[in-house]
Amino acid sequence: MSAVQQQNEPTALYLHAELLPNIRHITLYVSLSEAIRSQDVRPEICLSDSRRGITVSLPLPYDHATDTIKLPARVNEASRLALSVAGQRAMDPRNRGHDQQEYSFRMQVDDEDDSLLSREEHMDSFVPWTATDMTSCSRLRCRHCKNIVLDSYVPCGSGAGEKDMQGWMWKDLPSGNWAEMMDFWHCHKPDPHEGHDHHANDATAEDQNATVKGYGAANQVVATAGTVLVDVATFLLTDSDCRGLKQVETNSTTTSSTEAQVELLCENCNSLVGVEDTFAKGWRLFKTSLSASKQLSEGDCKSLVWESHPLEAVVAAQLLELIERESARRFVLHCGQGDGLLIWVFNPDMRYSNSSSDHCITAQRAMKILFQDVIDVDGMLHPDRGNASALSLEELRLPPSVLSAISETLTSRNRMLPKSARVFREWKVGIMHRHDRTKNV
Repeated sequence: MSAVQQQNEPTALYLHAELLPNIRHITLYVSLSEAIRSQDVRPEICLSDSRRGITVSLPLPYDHATDTIKLPARVNEASRLALSVAGQRAMDPRNRGHDQQEYSFRMQVDDEDDSLLSREEHMDSFVPWTATDMTSCSRLRCRHCKNIVLDSYVPCGSGAGEKDMQGWMWKDLPSGNWAEMMDFWHCHKPDPHEGHDHHANDATAEDQNATVKGYGAANQVVATAGTVLVDVATFLLTDSDCRGLKQVETNSTTTSSTEAQVELLCENCNSLVGVEDTFAKGWRLFKTSLSASKQLSEGDCKSLVWESHPLEAVVAAQLLELIERESARRFVLHCGQGDGLLIWVFNPDMRYSNSSSDHCITAQRAMKILFQDVIDVDGMLHPDRGNASALSLEELRLPPSVLSAISETLTSRNRMLPKSARVFREWKVGIMHRHDRTKNV
């Protein structure tokens, strides 16, 4: 058989496993190609001694088709017996018209497996590039053309000899609902007792303390020279600290944003890098548009390597943060141009493994996303009077290139899934990888 013929033929065997941590179940899908479907071939499934891996093979004359994946967690011993006798087809007869014949098996996670205990983690563990990941030597550049946008920090009025003496200060911004919580606290805090001077003095001291420490209701986040403020998706800096960027005024076609917005483009390649934030009196640079330098050794600012995170990991972090803050699961993703994506975060934390050639056989941490194309974003977010409006629907505005990449990723992952798992009612099913800080620990 020629190499060209091998490339054109579909994969004879395909494996996919998903872990649902809440119910501690792993579902294994085994798909066979149309070429061997008519032969009524049943795969042989073997659980490894460690109960962490699955090997599937076919009998003669298809014994060359063998595949192995690593399960997202260790299963219990009872799964071995269940797999050895589970030779019956698990698919509904209505699905026999598909190009592949599929079997599905459910296995219980071992009660003694402690790998799932890591789910109890800090709330920002899904956020790429927090302040703790950065150092005083960290720099930022355009991920497309490597144009430096945040260079080594040089204090104003300092000489060249002081260049390495002081670097950037990185600070994490509070949660998005921080201002609302502070307003609530100030509105409902206990009133001081009247007629007692010492209580009045305490109240005055408390108000002054709130102002100095920055948690007063009147305080707001403002960009500061020499400091980089970090949130889930952006870096907030002063315009004087940035370089290699140019300002361009644009107008949105959606009614949700009627004011003109100043975009920040890379001077070298014209890529969208950020936007001007007039409220914070600074510039917000998108993590999706940047690469950051990382020290090879502690204290050595000269030996640096550059890293960037997948676009989907940053968008997934935004969605997870909105889920925690707004308790919403349905979102409209758009770039201010009318159309977009309607997504439903069906499962915000799952692990899966897959035997396709462009995926790793080890378990990946991800979110299961249901999605649809939206032609009229405005009509969905702001329906006309008398029309029903969607409840618990949030919007997330993304740069056009990021929205396009997310749409392509979800479509690609939809094709990766077994055919029986690609559609749920009127929704397409996709997978979006999320940042997993536990891998770096």
